[in-house]
Amino acid sequence: MNNHDDEGRTTGAVTSAYERVSGPLGDFARTIEHGPQVLPGSVLTDPVWLARRVADTGRRWSHDDPRVNGTLWWYSASSSLVAAPLTMLLTAGLAPDPRPERLTVSLQPNGYLKAARSDRLLTSVEEFADALSQAHAEVITVLAEVSGATPRALWAIATDSIGNRALEAGRAVGDGDRVDGAEGGGADRGAALARTVCRPPLLPVRYVDVDGPQRSRRFVRRSSCCLIYVATDGDKCASCPRRAPEDRQYHLLSRL
Repeated sequence: MNNHDDEGRTTGAVTSAYERVSGPLGDFARTIEHGPQVLPGSVLTDPVWLARRVADTGRRWSHDDPRVNGTLWWYSASSSLVAAPLTMLLTAGLAPDPRPERLTVSLQPNGYLKAARSDRLLTSVEEFADALSQAHAEVITVLAEVSGATPRALWAIATDSIGNRALEAGRAVGDGDRVDGAEGGGADRGAALARTVCRPPLLPVRYVDVDGPQRSRRFVRRSSCCLIYVATDGDKCASCPRRAPEDRQYHLLSRL
């Protein structure tokens, strides 16, 4: 890794940017804290490496369908890849370059992605959005080939991950006294960022405000299914698009 890149952003500046965002990331601070084995980000586009991640996921869930296992792995990884950049954009107007060749990554013991750190900062939402589309395209193309999951399904999962992580980033850095949906509130800031970042082939990110007797809360109106209910023979997630609308509303109300 160079100590100084071609646009004058030093390694020290990148490190400081990650340190400042650790608090707002909350539980997702682990996505910027590498495990003991650090790998080049290029592994994210290596078909052999990705096939191993799909197989690891199958062993974790005792499920033998690589399409389901690839979808489950990407559901987790796509959130890990965008949590820090979206939070950094909201707090500092900067973001780590998400392209695999700029990253180092590490894994959790179960083979899921733990952390991803870049060696370069981007200075605008527009620059990040372009780089993210390129980065996701590189990973999704290979993951679709090795798992059998359709690219559109993987793009949909990436879209929903951006929507969720941007919403939580907005809440973390926004006005804690504002309710979701209030003008200028954290949820609105996060939603606006997600809509800007989600350019084709990412899908348009969608939200729904659920009103309860005491409060209201904004949720991602998912376009994707993580397929965990297939792997576990369990119930669908509360926000799963495969639930009937009234059933989904009932389960989201229980999360207020």
